[in-house]
Amino acid sequence: MVDNVGEVQIIDEVQQVSSEEGVSGSNKRKIELRSFVWKHFSKLPGGLRAKCHYCRRSYAAHSNSGTSGLSTHLDRCKVRKKMKAENDAKQQTLVFKKGKGKDDGTAKVTHIGFNREACRMALVKMIIKDELPFRFVEAEGFLEFMETCCPKFEVPSRRTITRDILELYQNEKGLLKSILSANKQRVCITTDTWTSIQMSNFMVVTAHFIDEEWVLHKRILTFTPISNHKGDGIGKLIENCLIDWGIEKLFTITVDNASANTLAIAYVKKKLANWSGNSMVLNGLYMHVRCSAHIINLIVQDGLSQVSHSIASIRNAVKYVRSSPARLQKFKTCVDREKISRGGLMVLDVPTRWNSTYLMLEKAVAFEKAFERLKEDDGHYTNWFDEDESEKRRVGPPIDKDWENAKRLVKCLSIFYHVTLKFSSSLTVTSNNFLNEMWKVYIHLKSLVDSNDFLLNQMGYKMEEKFVKYWGHFFEKVNMLLIVANVLDPRCKLDFVIWCFSSLYDIRKVDELRANIKELLLKLLENYGGESNRNRGERCRAVHDGASSSVESFDPFTQFKKMKESSNDDISGKNDVEKYLSETCESASNPQFDILTWWKLNGPRYPILSQIAKDVLAIPVSTVASESAFSTGGRILDPFRSSLTHKTVESLICTQNWLRSTLLGECTIQPSQEEAEFYELVETDPNIELENA
Repeated sequence: MVDNVGEVQIIDEVQQVSSEEGVSGSNKRKIELRSFVWKHFSKLPGGLRAKCHYCRRSYAAHSNSGTSGLSTHLDRCKVRKKMKAENDAKQQTLVFKKGKGKDDGTAKVTHIGFNREACRMALVKMIIKDELPFRFVEAEGFLEFMETCCPKFEVPSRRTITRDILELYQNEKGLLKSILSANKQRVCITTDTWTSIQMSNFMVVTAHFIDEEWVLHKRILTFTPISNHKGDGIGKLIENCLIDWGIEKLFTITVDNASANTLAIAYVKKKLANWSGNSMVLNGLYMHVRCSAHIINLIVQDGLSQVSHSIASIRNAVKYVRSSPARLQKFKTCVDREKISRGGLMVLDVPTRWNSTYLMLEKAVAFEKAFERLKEDDGHYTNWFDEDESEKRRVGPPIDKDWENAKRLVKCLSIFYHVTLKFSSSLTVTSNNFLNEMWKVYIHLKSLVDSNDFLLNQMGYKMEEKFVKYWGHFFEKVNMLLIVANVLDPRCKLDFVIWCFSSLYDIRKVDELRANIKELLLKLLENYGGESNRNRGERCRAVHDGASSSVESFDPFTQFKKMKESSNDDISGKNDVEKYLSETCESASNPQFDILTWWKLNGPRYPILSQIAKDVLAIPVSTVASESAFSTGGRILDPFRSSLTHKTVESLICTQNWLRSTLLGECTIQPSQEEAEFYELVETDPNIELENA
């Protein structure tokens, strides 16, 4: 056992005392003290007790008791542990420290010391980030690994880890809460409900906001049980969440299209009306934002119902191939013989997730010839479809008509898939792209309705009906803040909106739309602290009256500038909205354009409008940020961890989200698979390369 420097120093101090104590018994036979504990203890006169070199306490040490008691104290001695920690921290080691990014190959030489508390905290964070079970810290392999690589570190028990996780959750929550309170941050939230494998109902609330450095953030605020899915129950949990976090300003709530969510938002608006005057913007008139990804899902599902037979036959063919390793190997052989590039193996879809159906069909169409050869070479393939499944004969195998339908379907669904990916991002601004992406869908549906292809024509009619139900014939059901978000994109302003709607409306209607958008912007400007132009005369009179009381010190130009600053007008008499709209649009051809960077640099020119832009651009157009929390919840609450308390589950999910996000003002982490590919895509072969929009 290697002693620390501090321990050696103490031993040196007591050696003289020990030798002096031995003089009195010099005429007795000396007994050799061979146990390692005597490097840390000194026998007291009489030889029946020994004193610890660190805490100076004495313990029994006669020949009958042995040294086991002394050894036990040595392991528990707090003074010794403190000295060891201090000496370990002082003893530095040179190491190569790699960059934080996965693709960052840089490394620099630095020096570090051993810190028990830092090691313990790193272990807690590893458990949270990697979703490891608490019993991991007591696993034999992990203990052997730690004993080999870091014998100084005493691995805590799983109960200690549980307490540390709950403590870290409270600390991180307090930090984030203080930041939100200090900035008086107005937030947008998304919320959704989920049922776990244990049939427990949970509700998640996620906050979205742009900080003072114009960086977009998303933070899970709560992941809590909910007794039912009724509107008042959802509304009460949202209210409790806002109160718990001290959030006094709410901008929008993005939810799916369940009727209970409409009631929930009505409940929240009623309660917020009793709060401070700034708790809602324009009395919450535009608070309700419908999840665009959910609407796209409903639109596409109606279209898929027209070709359900073809989809089912191809799905069963894929299911056959993936049902056993032998069948999969036969299929690979067919692929090689047909000279088809593999590019990843087959994907089996989840029928309720149309985007996974699209990926399955896209991949299956490329292997059409391989499936035809499989029919010829594998006698079991055709026979498998004659068997019953759920007391019904399996649909398939796919015929030429099914493959033709699949090809048309892939082409038809491609635009919906890529639009959904853009709607589903939670780490980039989505509200400014809403109009552009929705317009793509609208034009695509019009082309399907006008198609001479009977199948596409019927699909187009069905999908257009659903589009009109949620967004209207002329987008009259769209939340106007999403149109304003496009106007606040300096590449578009009002020009793009007018260009789009000119193909739908006559000139009179287009002019009316332009006036309505400007009016809404001015209302927002006034709500955010700017004064309307109608009060300009009153301000001028107030300035004049103030100037009359002190004629000698009156400077007209100085008073004029003060009046302009207070009225949010520039020297030309224009307010922020007028000034912003009158200036030339930014180039739309710059692929590196970043809207948040633009507003960060140009915001000071529009002090009030920039505050509006900060909130409007933070609006999420989908609930995918909340949906992704359920993916984490599903992995944490698996059949082997069903005994976790609700508070522990919330601590794990929320803290993981906070740890994977950096401090405010810095860039956030890269999106997870769920966020990048929308909702919960199926478990696929690791070799499959999903298309990145």
